[in-house]
Amino acid sequence: MDQQTMPSPGPGLAQDVEVADIAGSLSTAEWDFPAAKVRLGAHGFVLASGRGVVRFGSAAGPIEAPCVIWLPRGVTGSVQLEAGARGMAMAVSDAALGRVVPASSIAGPLRQAIDRPLLGIRIDAAAARATIRDLEDMRREMLDELPGMREAIMNRLCLVLIAFWRLGGVATQQQASPRVLVQGFIQLVELNARAQWRVADYARAMGISTDRLTSAIRRATGQSPLELVHGRLLEDAESLLERSALQVSEIADALGFRDPGYFNRFFTRLKGISPGRYRQQMQRLRAGRDGSYAAWP
Repeated sequence: MDQQTMPSPGPGLAQDVEVADIAGSLSTAEWDFPAAKVRLGAHGFVLASGRGVVRFGSAAGPIEAPCVIWLPRGVTGSVQLEAGARGMAMAVSDAALGRVVPASSIAGPLRQAIDRPLLGIRIDAAAARATIRDLEDMRREMLDELPGMREAIMNRLCLVLIAFWRLGGVATQQQASPRVLVQGFIQLVELNARAQWRVADYARAMGISTDRLTSAIRRATGQSPLELVHGRLLEDAESLLERSALQVSEIADALGFRDPGYFNRFFTRLKGISPGRYRQQMQRLRAGRDGSYAAWP
């Protein structure tokens, strides 16, 4: 497997934007993006052909061209493409993203869009080719280093981000199957459950209505979106209570609960036992398995 890096552009933009070809590698290629703060924290891909896998934290899902992928800064993720995949990849700094958003009526929605992942959203072939051309123009500008290079690149970057914003919303609304919707929802839950997103926030991030999201999730799982989110938070709470030395109030804060009392009620309602009692039970069970003196009567 080839571990991919992006070539550095001209010195004037080396700290802002990088663009690279995905040119039909003979072997599997992978780009790995740690959650730690890095210079170029956001990454975008436009695939004209090929397949692969996109990963976010512990979640993973298949991707198939033509599609777009957008990984905002601050998430752990990777993109793995099978041999023969073709398209373009880019990496963008926070500074560039801050400057490129136009001061207009679309500023708010565009900023929200670039803070959300696009999980291999399928688009039509013509839209993929058009966006790839914009990325190719950006790369040519970097190589030529003509007067006005920075302005030309930033203008094209703005067009690409607007395309991602449009394509992500339209594709998710019109083309996503229930299976894809469920997959996308689960991935977003992995990323945002601790941020205490509402169901409406997940629906907005996926570009669909709350009713459609609820219907798809309930048909596929028998549970509501909120029940799945609460289930994920409960799993994290159980893990922290069993494996960490954090106080219950600290666990509540780590899971996004501003009020430790509310966390206690949340845990007790779903588990039938308070967090403190649950931790004590798990400690006794572990002591019994280990055969320690603490397990003796």
